[in-house]
Amino acid sequence: MVKKSVTTLFSILIVVVLTGCLGQPNVEPSLNSSSQELVVKEKIEESEAGAFKPSDIITEEEKEEELTHMPDAHTIEGVELSILVGDEVKLETSLEHEKVTVDGMEYSIKPYGVTFGLRKDMGEPVVKDEKIVFTTDLSGEAIISYEVIENTTLNEAVERELQDREGSFYGEFIETNSNGGLKGKHNQYKDDSVFSGVFYYEFDRHVLRIEYRCVIASVDVMVRIINETVDSVKKSEW
Repeated sequence: MVKKSVTTLFSILIVVVLTGCLGQPNVEPSLNSSSQELVVKEKIEESEAGAFKPSDIITEEEKEEELTHMPDAHTIEGVELSILVGDEVKLETSLEHEKVTVDGMEYSIKPYGVTFGLRKDMGEPVVKDEKIVFTTDLSGEAIISYEVIENTTLNEAVERELQDREGSFYGEFIETNSNGGLKGKHNQYKDDSVFSGVFYYEFDRHVLRIEYRCVIASVDVMVRIINETVDSVKKSEW
């Protein structure tokens, strides 16, 4: 019995000694391993964040949509309107079924690059309320004004005119073309006290609006002046 106890005790002693020699499992490496794994994971996440994803790829359709919504190259909002006085010109007109020429000046509306001619009798241009205005006396006051409506079409401009002055015109707008190749539309105001009307000419993505008015006594002269100027409307070469 004593021998058995000694043997058992001796066996336990050997196990204890061996365990002490071999040492307990080192916990540190597992912590370091976990830390390294964490760093690696962070780097992978950073790499993934900067990498291209399928959602980052822009298709041709998306590119087209972006271009469609880019600011219009012809947009000139915020730029001050001005008039550039050009050279003297000869304007062709009709007088008693004969074509004759009259002295005029060429004008360009900046920064839009649209040009027109007007006989000298209409006086000097004045910029007023974003319009180029000419005023003279033809047996009473005669006025012609020129203004540019930005970023609109010919039909849109006419439609807006009809809405703003509902019931103010004789019939529908009539299509017309300038000698400079610009498409336009024209109508007269329904006002028996004066001779008045409006022309629209489309260029680039804008519309030139020309309004005229004079007393009834000056109709014959004013008709010729208006015909001369609308025929001369064109896009500037500069």
